[in-house]
Amino acid sequence: MLGIIGGSGFYKIVKGEERHVETPYGWRKVSLGRIGGGKIAFIARHGEYHTVPPHRINHRANLYALHKVGAKSIVGINACGIISKFKPGEIMTIDDFLAFHIGPVTFHESFAGGAKHEDMSEPYSRKLNALIARAGGKAKIAVKSGGIVATTFGPRFETPAEIRAFGMLGANLVSMTSAYEAILARELGANYSSIAIGTNYAAGVSKNRLSHAEVIGMMEKNEARVIKIVGGLAGSMG
Repeated sequence: MLGIIGGSGFYKIVKGEERHVETPYGWRKVSLGRIGGGKIAFIARHGEYHTVPPHRINHRANLYALHKVGAKSIVGINACGIISKFKPGEIMTIDDFLAFHIGPVTFHESFAGGAKHEDMSEPYSRKLNALIARAGGKAKIAVKSGGIVATTFGPRFETPAEIRAFGMLGANLVSMTSAYEAILARELGANYSSIAIGTNYAAGVSKNRLSHAEVIGMMEKNEARVIKIVGGLAGSMG
């Protein structure tokens, strides 16, 4: 089963069973259904009505709930600001991240049973990235590769100085959620990838003031294309 975490603008993409899943970190509503002939389990990252800001997202409950219902592979749908390389409206996969979280992002709260340090040499599954690109190709939707995402904490947008620094460190995208899901998925032993949508140029790159409305508008424009990719991906996984 494929797990999908929907970002801004993606709050319900499958019709089927609505299951309340209890986890050690709180309960989550998971929608179970089929797209493109494949089974998926879906969670809306910000809630069904976008009421959860990025710094309040319970990533541990989200990832654990998908793992509990049987999702072996998980894909996040992420709105990303563009630092370089990409253009607004483009869809891409991510290869690596820079994480700038304030608190701990881990399931490993104790080393009583032995030290646990996860290897993050492949933070985003190359196999899943290839399958996403293939699904896009079959749907005649271009999927770019090579995303390196700096992940901040939000909910504010980043400053021009921060964006310049992230660019110097090698990032070409910026997000408020992606890296944290990748970390937790790895700790659960799940494959993780991202279908990222370049929604706008980041602060200092854009000459305009940033707005959430701009982000949502671009996500809505790409909704049908992303769902086609998800359907093709789910169908290829059975």
